[in-house]
Amino acid sequence: MSPMPTVTQPTLYRIHPVSFRDGNGDGVGDAHGMIAALPYLNQLSIDGLVLPQALAEQEGAAVAAQGLALWYCDGPYHIRRAAASQQYLRSPLALEVVPFSVEKLIEVLNARRATLADSLWSTGDADQPRVVSHWGQGNLRSADAFLTLLAMLPAPICLYQGEELGLPHAAGLQDPLGAQTPMPWHEAPEQVTDGEIHWYQQVAIEHRALAISRQQQDHQSTLRYCQSLLALRRLPVIQRGELSVVSQHNGVVRLLITHQDQCLEALINLQPYTQAAAPSEATLPLAWQHGAQQEGHQWVLAGFASAIFTRNVNCESRGVTHG
Repeated sequence: MSPMPTVTQPTLYRIHPVSFRDGNGDGVGDAHGMIAALPYLNQLSIDGLVLPQALAEQEGAAVAAQGLALWYCDGPYHIRRAAASQQYLRSPLALEVVPFSVEKLIEVLNARRATLADSLWSTGDADQPRVVSHWGQGNLRSADAFLTLLAMLPAPICLYQGEELGLPHAAGLQDPLGAQTPMPWHEAPEQVTDGEIHWYQQVAIEHRALAISRQQQDHQSTLRYCQSLLALRRLPVIQRGELSVVSQHNGVVRLLITHQDQCLEALINLQPYTQAAAPSEATLPLAWQHGAQQEGHQWVLAGFASAIFTRNVNCESRGVTHG
């Protein structure tokens, strides 16, 4: 497989190896299982993997053959690309926005706006509560809003395994292992092979209905939404632009990204109830809507819905709706 085109602001995917995928049937995630799952990650428009350094060195050739770059954590504050000098400052929003509020989120992003692209931004990790439970208070619809927020940042971003599925925390929020339970590859026991049965038995009950096998067949699923969203992230205005404005009103976040004569404006409702909002320019063409409807010059955003507008950008209208 030929390497994917180089992107300015990559989308990375962090794997917790022992809970990602089992390749030998012993119920523990391993390198063979991870390699077998790489086509799935390519379908997500992932540009690179974040792995423990030893595993990155061991499996570098196999991962590179799928067109994915390898990264590893270099101490607690930086992430480094394997076999390269490129590195980013780690910026886990779950640690910087404490306690969570939309106001605090905007404060953090505004403070780092000038150097946004120097950091790798994320909302989840193996030792943090899953964002759906932590920030979204268990509302599964919130996954789409937080994915939209992360994907629209004109900066490197990193998904933690399972965020593309909208997985909630599988235990009490004080239990870090709740983000380390096995990935739900299959929904039902009849879908698994003999070599996968030990893995399936360890999958959290609340995660089985959100399994990859089910979401791949559901055009309204968080997984299918995430696939389209990360493809939209390849737009030049996101890859080469800068965050000119970040603000919020009544819980609706406004991101304005500019690049030369192009601009993209995102309205993201981070509240569970319906809100009305309007782009800064009433004539700005719609590029993407997700649970939003136009009423006059305003857009009515359902809980955790979003609308994205572009100018002078060759962007197909996608009209995605969900829930």
